[in-house]
Amino acid sequence: MIFILLIFSILVISIFKRKKKDQKEELYWQRINQYEKQRKEQILQRAKKQQLIVKKADS
Repeated sequence: MIFILLIFSILVISIFKRKKKDQKEELYWQRINQYEKQRKEQILQRAKKQQLIVKKADS
């Protein structure tokens, strides 16, 4: 009986740890995606500024 309880507790703990790890990994990838989106927006803004500078210089 004690052996069964021990196995069951180990199983529950391992499932809990795996779930926690998956949540951390999901949060990590959400942050990475957000940083990538911000970086792309900054690059786009710089490109637009450059394009305006070039247009003014051509005028």
